[in-house]
Amino acid sequence: MVQIWQMEPYPCGDPRLPHHLFPPKMITPDELTKRTGTLYWKLDTLDQVALAKRLTTLKLEHKFKKEDIYTLDAETTANFNDKIEELFEETTIPEEQARMIIEGTAYYDVEDKNGIFTTTPKNFVKMRRFYKDDESDN
Repeated sequence: MVQIWQMEPYPCGDPRLPHHLFPPKMITPDELTKRTGTLYWKLDTLDQVALAKRLTTLKLEHKFKKEDIYTLDAETTANFNDKIEELFEETTIPEEQARMIIEGTAYYDVEDKNGIFTTTPKNFVKMRRFYKDDESDN
């Protein structure tokens, strides 16, 4: 399930918390696209044939040439807390990228071309990341 909300202006404290406005101000995927250029796709992960076709189409349409599987897990990721702090820092995203959460939960904050990523307090997320070029250094 995906929820999209407006984030508080100056998040501080535990980066694994939601950091939304109180009360939460939910927005739609269309509104997110209008504000930030971020696209959202719902994929049927239960139908493997349809999923493979849809991912192939998305990769061709967006010219994604590279992909990897990335896992952020408190149990297995070295220096997990340092990694969470590093990911919570705002970064400029040079090219279009895509993420598909396979297991777990995460937050992804987008503002224009900048992004912040973190897990939830469950401390686990596994995702497929798609890139135009080899940018899978994180």
